Amino acid sequence: MNRIILFLFFIVSLSSYGQKYSLSSVQKNENGVTISLEEKQIEISFLKDNIIHVRTYPAGQEQKPSLIVNDKAFAAQDIKCRSLQNKIILKSAKVEATYDILQDRVLFTDVQNSDTILVEGGNHFSEVDDLGEKAYTVSQTFILKPDEAIYGLGQYQDGVYNYRGHKELLVHANREIANPVIVSTSNYVLFWDNYSCSTFEDTPDGATFTSEIGDGVNYYLVVGKDMKDAMSGYCELTGNSPMLPKSAFGFWMSKERYKTFDELQDVVRTYRMRNIPLDNIVQDWQYWGENLDSWNGMVFNPVTHPNPQKVIEDLHKKYHVKLTLSVWPGFGKSTKIYQEMDSANVLYDVPTWADYKVADIYAPTAQKIFWNHLYQGLYTKGVDSWWLDATEPAYKDGLYPEKQTQWSKKAGKTFIGSAARYLNTYSYVLTKMMYENLREQSDNRASVLTRSAFAGQQRFGTSIWSGDIYASWDVLKKQLVAGLNICMTGIPYWTTDIGGFRVRSRENSGEGTGEISTEIHRNISSCDGGYAKGLKDSAYLELYTRWFQYGALSPIFRAHGTEVPREIWHFGEPGSLFYDIQVEMIHLRYSLLSYIYSEAWKVTSKGSAIMRGTVVDFSDDRKTFDDGSSYMFGDALMIHPITRPMYYNREGAISDVNTLELIYLPQHSGTYWFDLHSNRCYEGGQEIKYDAPLEKLPIFVKAGSIVPRNKVVQYVAQDDGSEIMLSVYAGKDAEFLFYEDDNETYAYERGGYSAIQMKWDNKHQTFTLFAPIGKMPPKLENRKFKIQIFTPLESGHVSVIEKDIIYNNKTMKLKF
Repeated sequence: MNRIILFLFFIVSLSSYGQKYSLSSVQKNENGVTISLEEKQIEISFLKDNIIHVRTYPAGQEQKPSLIVNDKAFAAQDIKCRSLQNKIILKSAKVEATYDILQDRVLFTDVQNSDTILVEGGNHFSEVDDLGEKAYTVSQTFILKPDEAIYGLGQYQDGVYNYRGHKELLVHANREIANPVIVSTSNYVLFWDNYSCSTFEDTPDGATFTSEIGDGVNYYLVVGKDMKDAMSGYCELTGNSPMLPKSAFGFWMSKERYKTFDELQDVVRTYRMRNIPLDNIVQDWQYWGENLDSWNGMVFNPVTHPNPQKVIEDLHKKYHVKLTLSVWPGFGKSTKIYQEMDSANVLYDVPTWADYKVADIYAPTAQKIFWNHLYQGLYTKGVDSWWLDATEPAYKDGLYPEKQTQWSKKAGKTFIGSAARYLNTYSYVLTKMMYENLREQSDNRASVLTRSAFAGQQRFGTSIWSGDIYASWDVLKKQLVAGLNICMTGIPYWTTDIGGFRVRSRENSGEGTGEISTEIHRNISSCDGGYAKGLKDSAYLELYTRWFQYGALSPIFRAHGTEVPREIWHFGEPGSLFYDIQVEMIHLRYSLLSYIYSEAWKVTSKGSAIMRGTVVDFSDDRKTFDDGSSYMFGDALMIHPITRPMYYNREGAISDVNTLELIYLPQHSGTYWFDLHSNRCYEGGQEIKYDAPLEKLPIFVKAGSIVPRNKVVQYVAQDDGSEIMLSVYAGKDAEFLFYEDDNETYAYERGGYSAIQMKWDNKHQTFTLFAPIGKMPPKLENRKFKIQIFTPLESGHVSVIEKDIIYNNKTMKLKF
């Protein structure tokens, strides 16, 4: 039990931002202090020595607990507290937080070097009525360093990467995800813990979060020794991601939609017949029936999708493919689940585009009804993973943020408070309910794909995608920074509809919306489509191919869309360019599965992000601050997707074909970057002209890396680990943890995994394989490794030495 100590009691007058306050008392506890002023209270708490929670609120206003963070889960810290003239200072081993009485603000300083981390500006509260409850519109300004860059805030389609000097509306829509988290090159993460309609704006006067409804200012600051460390600490605060089943990192085939089980099975059969790797097949909507009244009835239509248990069993046993099923948070009027929800009065009376009604998923009764119907009608049939679609939740005009927000607020009261107060948390609560129920049923890992997200949702086994985007080069380019910003805010598993969801049709920004504001126009200005000839249009085929290359080296590799088919054979036959490139990219993905899965273990165990901006790894190189054209894929690989046409445009063939791409290679301590496609290397800190014809995706490997490559298999479980190539990219010391487990269950949480530490000593030219750690017996007693050592030469060429070894699960050192 915390012992509250009256630290000091005095009355002073202070003036701040035109307001006058009186300091009444400061109460110290084991984690921090509560500072009482005449008009407001300030709570500063250390959850860890590098994680600080700050609340500032009008005096007497009750503070609701966080939906996302449980402060009590963190142990009390040894915080030193002292007062100087006009200052109250809290100090941990890493961070000093100083409340300046005269300035009425908190300043955060790095204890090790005395550098300023972040400084509060002013805050403001304006009383509002929240469906009969007293609440406030709240804002807090932060003073950033002039040369600081910031990222995050969620996923948006406006192409912004570094948010300095920008404004963003933080609400959900079909293509937008609000996550009020910023990641800074000053090595901190700031989480604005508010769920209502909010804005973030950075101006010369400061960076300000403003939220429509709250009880006060409420934020968490996580400080790291570098950006990676800060991001890791943020994941510790909000929850690390559990391991997804390994099959989730294979290829996903999806379309809108397979109208029968026969069609779906024929697609899987054709992939196997053509020897194209596949791990996941997705059944999109209306497997329950075509009538809107039957929407999302949590049952398979016996005419179009009969014998689901037998079909899914065949997918598993004959084809080794898993089924992902689309489920929605709303229900048609003729369904049993609708009737039960309606009787329990847990449906929102808000119009939706398909005339279904959305459940109040905050209500325990609604959660129970939802799960019972899903369990009986779908789960027991053997479904492997779940696609929770439209979890904003989507109402009318769901493509447009302001319209979506207006309809969302019309839901009125949820079980826990107003829909306006909890505006951005619907998906969080729904995926939490799904994850907890799935874990109760089985030790098999939960895998949930959903269109919306919020801080902390990563701990529920979720993946996300960027919504119903349109096909265009501009949209493809904007997916890069949209994906980087959401992945850097703790949501690690992200994907996009390869080729765009819509292809033939163009978006009409005013359709069905009435007057559209400037803010909405800003968000949809890049929407396109209009490839009327579909797959007969070479311009679209080039766009799709480049998008497919990007998708193959995204955290989740998934083809999906409408209006044109997405199965590979619709793009040609073996020997044709577009077909062969797609197959080659799938093969590349599967050859990297050991690398990707090991990186996924870093996500779970260290709060890493597989996909992140180069700035995270190379923040000492200022040229990375605004360069969102390349990204790191794990610790070793830098990917540079091609986001411009080289061969075809809307008018036809480009006469002056230019395949040279300007690519910036960040400066780093290992100096060199290796071209994955050739025995060439380049010094970092320069922009190069790289030849990237259609069949080549630029991929570079950082010197000081170890990259495992496994044999290409038809499905991930087929790989027994017997053929592994370990590629060492020399020039600097390197290490890698080669991770394996049973691919399916949570046994890893109980130590049921095997991990082999590998190290390259560049000075002594030695490679060491250590004995495996973990409780799982090694998969093989005598495993064959082919070891390649790539060494940079001054000419820009690379020397390669290879050695085959037998590894018997004991530490061994090899000299090269």
